[in-house]
Parts: sequence; structure tokens; C-alpha cells
Amino acid sequence: MARGRPSKKGVIIEAAAELFTLKGYQGTSIDQVVVTAAVSKPTVYSNFPTKLVLWESVLESLIEQADVEMKETLVMQKTFAQAYLEQGTLDHRGIIAGWIALWKAWSNSAKRLAVYRILLGEQHKMAATTVALFAQFEAVLERVLLAWLDAYKVPSENFFVLKAVSKEALLTPSLLNQTALPVDVLERQLSLIIHKEAE
Repeated sequence: MARGRPSKKGVIIEAAAELFTLKGYQGTSIDQVVVTAAVSKPTVYSNFPTKLVLWESVLESLIEQADVEMKETLVMQKTFAQAYLEQGTLDHRGIIAGWIALWKAWSNSAKRLAVYRILLGEQHKMAATTVALFAQFEAVLERVLLAWLDAYKVPSENFFVLKAVSKEALLTPSLLNQTALPVDVLERQLSLIIHKEAE
């Protein structure tokens, strides 16, 4: 294989990721993957004996991508925050703004939204291994959020509450194609939680 050229397995995973994102699990067929990846059906089946195995490989790939992207977003948000820290102007509002930016980065990815839709909407078709991968997927976001709170010495006792409010305000509307809670309202809600932690 030529250096730098994606493997057929990689091409199949990329094609399947696009199809799962657009059509969901049920709406994606192996025949569609064959056409989109421009490979033969035996090639697909020799690498992925079932559609579920293919989906789990796609999910593993999306976990890796999400980990890289969210770590980059965390670094970027910390860079912004550092400038405010140096000016002595980073307060709870700045910390909350970075928290919201991390959630928006997570929720604005069509592929990540597809993971939620597939796992939550078609969970009855998934194996225990798929559910375990979904837990790893969500752990990517959780690690970044905890790192953000830790960096600014925000107590994490109410992490679950902060996460639940943010999920309901930002992720759920994205999944349901609804309007998200206005940012100023969300900021006030999160500020109340953080201030309560600090008491």
C-alpha cells in the first residue's frame, strides 16, 4: 500500500460514518456502503462481517476523532481564559462561557449527534459492546468538562447538575432540531449552580 494512502478498511469506515450520519443505522445498508466506499461487497464483509461490527468500528473511529477535537477545543478555551486571567478579568462568567463553548463544540457535530440518535433510538438493535462504546464516547466529553472545571478551581461537587442542565439546554435541542435555551438564560442558570457550590 502506498504511504499516506488510506486503507480500504479506513475508506469503508469513512463511507459508513457519512451514511450512518445521514441515514441512521436502520437506513444504512451494506450495499450503500459498498457504493459509497467504491469497494466490493466481499471486501466489506471480509473486514466487517455484520453491519453491527461495522457500526462499532465507526463508533470507535468517532470516539478517537472526538477525543482529538475536544482536546483541541479545550486548549483553545484555556488560551482565551489565560488572556483574561493575566488581565485579572476572568470571573465566573468567563468560566461559564468556556463551559458553554465546550458543550457547543460537542453538540454542533453532525456525526456526534448521529451517535446519540442511533444509540438512543435504536438501542434495541445494539449489543452490550456497543453500549460500552457509547459510554466511552460520552466519557470524552466528561473528561474535557472536568478538566475545564479543575483548571479554574471550580468545585466539582455539582458536576452532575451542571452537566444535566447543559445537556438539556444545548445537546437535547440539537438532537431534536429545536431552538436551544438562550445563552444568557443558560449562563444565569449555570452561574447559580457554581455560586451555590462556592458557598
